[in-house]
Amino acid sequence: MRPSRFDLALSGLLTAWAVAEVLLTPALEPKAVALTAEVAMAAALTFRRVRPLPTVTVVAAAGCLDTLGGVPLDQGMMVIVAPIVALYTVCAWASTRDAFVAVAIFLTAFGIQTWSFRNGIGNFLFGLVFVVATLVAGLTIRARTREAEQTREAAVRRETQLELEARDAADRERTRIARELHDVISHSVTVMVVQAGAAERVSGANPAAMEAMRNIQHVGRQALGELSGLLGVLRDGDESVGMGPQPGLDALPELFDRSAAAGVTVAASIGPELARRLPVGPQLATFRILQEALTNVRKHSLATSARAEVRLVDGVLRLTVADDGPARSDGPPAPGGGFGLRGAVERAKVYGGTVDAGCTPTGGFRVCAAIPVQESR
Repeated sequence: MRPSRFDLALSGLLTAWAVAEVLLTPALEPKAVALTAEVAMAAALTFRRVRPLPTVTVVAAAGCLDTLGGVPLDQGMMVIVAPIVALYTVCAWASTRDAFVAVAIFLTAFGIQTWSFRNGIGNFLFGLVFVVATLVAGLTIRARTREAEQTREAAVRRETQLELEARDAADRERTRIARELHDVISHSVTVMVVQAGAAERVSGANPAAMEAMRNIQHVGRQALGELSGLLGVLRDGDESVGMGPQPGLDALPELFDRSAAAGVTVAASIGPELARRLPVGPQLATFRILQEALTNVRKHSLATSARAEVRLVDGVLRLTVADDGPARSDGPPAPGGGFGLRGAVERAKVYGGTVDAGCTPTGGFRVCAAIPVQESR
């Protein structure tokens, strides 16, 4: 570790000060001893953070040399400034043990200087005041610096943990989507196989048509077998996943009733055009996004009511869920906050759709989604 530029500049400035002080102060005699001692003190501060305890030793020794060499103790400022800087550095940057060793070194040096100068106990008490004040200041700064570092480290750890939680939540949501897609696709393939079997029975004496129907049934059954194997992997270790049919738009009234029972009444507006036969996948995605939006209201808002609108406009399922808030402020967000909306975005992407969520001008929260559909025939 090398001395910092700041320490080099500080040492250079204090060295220049020491030279000027010795040369311009007539009482600092003998000049050779005073110049050597004060320059040594100032120069040693270059390494105050690289080698704090050796720096203290050099500064204390130079101070003793200055006094023992006959230089008046009460004429120069460098014999006060250099020890303060050196001791502060040890207290603020080194260990507590080194800090108290430094205190002992300086108190010993002050005792030697007091004995050498023979001016009674006054010099020692003066030095003791400076030592104690510097010790307290250095230890206080060190404690606050370490506290700030710990706070930063905790913030970094928290941010990393949130990122990991977000990734884990996204992975779980993708797996859940995959399970539901399996159910949707399996249903469609099963219908295809059944209809192919029916077509085979009514195809009459057309061998080509019968062979085509048999091929469709064969490929469909293979696909169902592969999908079942995939579902076994996706559901491995998760017994909570049901095997029943997935909900569609016809299940929305039940969803709104459950929301009201949980404390959030829903004013629903469902377009009559939704009575048409729509693909199962977009219906399921719409249901799940509505479900998550209402859950978001219960978790993060003080609202007791919400508005839900679902429309089919130009081949696009459009849904909006909004509340008037305000957001909860009586505690930390519920676990998983924000992850559910990310799952809603993932669901919409499966069908080329989008989800937009944000605060309203009245302080509430709104979730909007658009999912393209191709109407079933």
